[in-house]
Amino acid sequence: MQVNQVNQVNQVNQVNHVKQVKQVKNEDWRSKSRLAGKVALTLGITCAMLFSSVGASASAASSEFQQRLESRTKEDIVAKWLNYRPMEMGDNYMSADRIYAEKPALTAPFSPGKIKQEYLEDGLNAANFVRYLAGVPDDLQLDWGLERQEQSTALVNAVNNQMSHYPNQPAGMDDALFKLGADGAKSSNLYWGSRTFYDNVLGYMADNGDNNIGSVGHRRWIMNPAMTKTMFGMVYTQGKDGYGTPHAAMYAFDRERAEGAVSYDFMSWPSAGHFPKEVFKPQDSWSVTLNPNRYDAQRSSDITVELTRERDGKTWAFDQQHTDKKGRFFSVSRSGYGVPFAVIFRPEQIAAFEDNDVFRVKISGLYEQSGSSAEIQFSTKFFKMVPRLNVRYDIMLRKGETLELTHNGGAQQSDFKMESSNPQVLTADSNGQIKALSKGQARVSFNDYFSSRSVIYVTVEDADPKDKVSAWAQDEYRKAKGNGLVTLFYDRTYQQSIIRDDFTSMAVQMAETIAGRDLYQEPDALAESPFKDVNDWKITWASNSGIVQGVKAGEFAPYQYITREQAATLLLQLRVKLYDLINEEAPRAPSTSVAFADDESISSWAKDNVYQAVSLGLMNGKNSNRFDPKGLLTYEQTYVIMQKLFESIVETK
Repeated sequence: MQVNQVNQVNQVNQVNHVKQVKQVKNEDWRSKSRLAGKVALTLGITCAMLFSSVGASASAASSEFQQRLESRTKEDIVAKWLNYRPMEMGDNYMSADRIYAEKPALTAPFSPGKIKQEYLEDGLNAANFVRYLAGVPDDLQLDWGLERQEQSTALVNAVNNQMSHYPNQPAGMDDALFKLGADGAKSSNLYWGSRTFYDNVLGYMADNGDNNIGSVGHRRWIMNPAMTKTMFGMVYTQGKDGYGTPHAAMYAFDRERAEGAVSYDFMSWPSAGHFPKEVFKPQDSWSVTLNPNRYDAQRSSDITVELTRERDGKTWAFDQQHTDKKGRFFSVSRSGYGVPFAVIFRPEQIAAFEDNDVFRVKISGLYEQSGSSAEIQFSTKFFKMVPRLNVRYDIMLRKGETLELTHNGGAQQSDFKMESSNPQVLTADSNGQIKALSKGQARVSFNDYFSSRSVIYVTVEDADPKDKVSAWAQDEYRKAKGNGLVTLFYDRTYQQSIIRDDFTSMAVQMAETIAGRDLYQEPDALAESPFKDVNDWKITWASNSGIVQGVKAGEFAPYQYITREQAATLLLQLRVKLYDLINEEAPRAPSTSVAFADDESISSWAKDNVYQAVSLGLMNGKNSNRFDPKGLLTYEQTYVIMQKLFESIVETK
């Protein structure tokens, strides 16, 4: 979830004329803040950018630009990702006690300090990765001549504890140092609150604050084709208990690439062709930067956009009337952020981009410099680049237990990263294996680069000989736990009968795993509980989704046990919903000639579901060809049938 605060100041008739502020707060999967608030500033510049002419050769090259993007494969993008990905996982590897070759001094005599080279290169990798995705040259270099300037810019803002492109001179700071920092502030994107340069760059590209949405200036500076060099700086404020919050700077105004080196008609974010959904969120604006030598920026009043999602035909239309910064939004920006002509739009009511979601973009009402009308069309194909663990909630291991954690797929097929925060308690390797060594707790990180379901928490307990999973259920139990179906709270009392509350919660957790998203904020979960005896979003969601019903009007009976015939019915209803979550229709169960010896004991309302569950391989009979419909379902039996259902759908998917 992101919360944005934006403040914008225009300095009319000055070269550096726009000031933007964006504050972002990210929350992790536990709805607890992982990052401090983040703020970014960018400057606009009014300038005549130099690009190739619109002759025949330039037009052909422009066409090649788009063809190259649209023919780029997922594997191509993954290869670049593996080359450019962050130097470490997580969002705190640039702590103040690690990054400095020379520590800054925030009191007189002031000193900007010096960042270790590997951290500067990490920021450079971030910039080159997003430029590659946009289709512009990913060959930026660090401008070492600006190293002290960018660090001085960060220092001035950190001392003032105020992010500004026009900072005040701190008391006691000498004029030369202040001038260097102030000059850098006028030519840099600025950030406050994020602890890595990589996260800063991704934040600049998101640009989803209220004042940023109309221009996406941070993004357009980084995508500027003429850019060849950059530099970064970071200084932490002086906190009460040592270091406080980081202020950062990224030089953005370089325009040293030769005229005509990059020829294009338009460039977009997200780009045409395959695009990793990890770096673009539903709350981010789409932007299409137009070559002003090809298209007439002065004739923009007729521009409209149509965005269509192919899987369901949902279409959004945009024009000048759409100005809702919290919903559907449209803007044409002719301000000087890199290339001074961009069409910006954002659809509303998209909860998430699904794997292989395709969106078609059509921009009409354009005019070429020749005066001819023009139209642009392209398609963006979102895909999941980096695999994530199927486990979404805390799990428990017994001392000595080994478990293989599964992931939910992604274009990246190898070279995964997995680490344990406490190797004395729990070890982890890149193959997904974790092993419990001693009692305690550990955090396991898996490909933790985008702060999204990449970290799980493991509690290690001593082995309990009195509470063990039965031998017949061990294999399915281990698979279920590795798939995230057996979480800490339900990993117990294995032979006891399961209650309706726990069965429903486990079903919803599996639904989240298969859907690949949290469900607690969906309308069916936020609705008022239909039951008087329980108020739990999981039960509300399951009821509204047709998975469970009350035992009578307004009563759920959360602590009532579940019979085997009830379980068969619940499984079939859950199966339908799980397929619905992945936009597929549940396949029909194969016919069966099996008839249980206790067939007459199966309730009429459950009989069809019982035989379907058996024919699908989700449930089995017992000894002597009996189903035992009135028998109570145990926790370990629940693990087994949940795992079988999970496998049947995941394999199909």
